[in-house]
Order: sequence, then structure tokens, then C-alpha cells
Amino acid sequence: MQFFSPTGALSTKQTAVKIQSFLDSYQKHGYGKYALIHRQSGRLIGYCGIVVEEIEDKLENELGYRLDSEFWGQGLATEAAKACLEYYFDKFKFDSVLGIVEPENKASIRVLEKVGMEFIQESTLSGRVIRIYKIANNTV
Repeated sequence: MQFFSPTGALSTKQTAVKIQSFLDSYQKHGYGKYALIHRQSGRLIGYCGIVVEEIEDKLENELGYRLDSEFWGQGLATEAAKACLEYYFDKFKFDSVLGIVEPENKASIRVLEKVGMEFIQESTLSGRVIRIYKIANNTV
């Protein structure tokens, strides 16, 4: 997270606040981020899901994911992101979902593209340049 997250690496206290925000999302919207559990080891290796974020001064459904670096490059982020999009589009009938990523994060850009998202524009978030990607419900 220290390289490719607008907030950078989180302290233990900041992590607790983030987890609470995930729980609050379930209370308010009925959806949020899911824990990613490695099938073979049973280990918690990250999270993936959709939450409401303010992007370009508008509330949007945004796909987000993080994986322990030990599990990068194995297709797990793509697998989780695709499963989440299929589930959320089916269950919640979203018109579209956005993904935001820093231009330097080539691996995350590949994940967004592999799940069918298309680049729509550059913007800034927390003082950092980001790229905004989008997928419509009828493309999953």
C-alpha cells in the first residue's frame, strides 16, 4: 500500500478504522469489501469488493482490492475482482462500477482491463494522479 494507495501504508489504528468503514458500508448499503481467504492455506490474504466512494464529486460504486504481496502475480486479484463484479451486478443490479488506480500501478491496471473495465479519464485523489476505469453491467 505504501506505493499504490492514495492513503499509503496504514497504521494499526488506521486499519481498524478502514475495517469499520467496510462494516459500515454493509449497514448502510448492504454491500462492501470481502475478506480474501487463500483456498490452500486458509490464510487471510487481502480483500476485494465494492463500496461507495466519492469520485469526481459524485458518489460511485468503486471496485477495490488489496493482496498480500506474497500472492501477487498469481491471478488471484483478477479472479476475486471478476467474481465480485458478477455477484454485485447480478444481486444489486448496478448500472456500472468504477475502478481507480495510479498510472504507475501496471499490475492493477492489468487486473481492471482483464475484468473488462475501460479507461475513461485521469483525475486526482488525495493529491495523487489516478486513472479511472469503468465497466457497465451488460459487459460482465
